Amino acid sequence: MSTKKLLAPLLLLTLVAGLLGCSKDDASLGSNSQIFTLKKLFENLATTPQVFMVSAGQTQTITGASGTRITFRPQSFKDASGAIITSGTIKIELVEIYKPNEMIANRVNTVTPTQLLTSGGSVHIKATQGNNEVQANSYKIEFKQPAYSGNPMALFKGAPLSAEDPTIIWGNDTSGTVRNTVKDTASENLFFYAFDTCTSFNWINCDYFYNSPGTKTDVSLVATDSTFNRNNTQVFVVFPAINSVASMYTYNTTTHTFSFGMPGYFIPVGSSIHIVIISAKNNSYYMDVQKNITVTNGMSLNYTPALTTQAGVRDALQNL
Repeated sequence: MSTKKLLAPLLLLTLVAGLLGCSKDDASLGSNSQIFTLKKLFENLATTPQVFMVSAGQTQTITGASGTRITFRPQSFKDASGAIITSGTIKIELVEIYKPNEMIANRVNTVTPTQLLTSGGSVHIKATQGNNEVQANSYKIEFKQPAYSGNPMALFKGAPLSAEDPTIIWGNDTSGTVRNTVKDTASENLFFYAFDTCTSFNWINCDYFYNSPGTKTDVSLVATDSTFNRNNTQVFVVFPAINSVASMYTYNTTTHTFSFGMPGYFIPVGSSIHIVIISAKNNSYYMDVQKNITVTNGMSLNYTPALTTQAGVRDALQNL
């Protein structure tokens, strides 16, 4: 029996080393010569960045379409040498990811290398001045929430698994934890997780470690057609109750089975999940969506992806 566990320890080592990038074995998802690959599909599904122009050296606030507020201060930007940029126009490209369908479309998992996270939203921020990428010194970021929450949240930095599979996972640093949402000063109906000091751009997440009492279990997904495998298929598990998405990266080549494989990702028995399987095979796309599944101890399910299109995948994600 051959089982590949791709998240740990490899990703744990690379992320702890600074989230500088990760590597996988040569069976990366979508790593084939076909035109219709998972990598190409997700490139087309990815959210188009919102663009804002701000002036360096001034205090300015931008607000994304989903309500994320980012406040830049006079010393928020620095160049590659570390010098503060005090003048000129800075281009900000912002992607906001708050819902499970957005997480899947952008391949953003809400996990660290060792544990599942509950999510209050994530963003990708890119800053440039002219043709030069700009780095963050310090700025404020606020993640809009639907209501007051007394649950803690922290800022996590994210990184892709690899060039072939740029699925995002997150580091384990929770040093910037806030205890609860805060009410907007101008409106009593708006609530935010507010972080006064964020010191990096790229992938930023407002999440916290998910802990649940009681029995937890792994879930196995068995292919009814073994040609759908780890080379051409990605499995996402959606946790509606905690606004979270996790991919299955453990694959048994003998039984053609996906699973989490790591206790930190095991699911509380009795919880409700959705399962989304997306495949690219023979220059076509395939998908299987199984919704509102109640988890039982040692659960094993079959999956049978059906032929679809890029538009079909997008529509199915919107209906999660």
